[in-house]
Amino acid sequence: MHTTASTPPPVPPQTAAQQPALTTVDRYYLAWTAYQAEHGHPPTGQQLSVHLTDHGIHGRSGQPVSPATLRRYFLPWRVYTIWAQHRTYDDHPDPDAIAKECATRNITAQYNKPLTSAYITHHTPDFQRRHHTLNHQRTRPHP
Repeated sequence: MHTTASTPPPVPPQTAAQQPALTTVDRYYLAWTAYQAEHGHPPTGQQLSVHLTDHGIHGRSGQPVSPATLRRYFLPWRVYTIWAQHRTYDDHPDPDAIAKECATRNITAQYNKPLTSAYITHHTPDFQRRHHTLNHQRTRPHP
């Protein structure tokens, strides 16, 4: 194939090793968002555990995922959801703006302490990874 200076060479498809993989927590997150879409409200830890089991997702021992394990992700997922909305319009969402929106939505840390931009910044690398992975999963061609 002939390319010119104005025509970039074709990008080879990613190999399986290069494609971002969903983590277990990403799968839990997707189930959490699916539950909300289906029921109109976020699940409790117990409800999400049952939802995961109903969809064939179990813990390491083959038993249902512990509600306590799931609950520890609820706050970062709620913040990620806001971060991802901001990411739609800005490649580098402003942690202060996200923290303010969390406060507006009554999303707080333990003991109702407001979330800080430092909290957002600390979680941003994982938010970026999840965003990239989930968007890749949505755009991947299906066989």
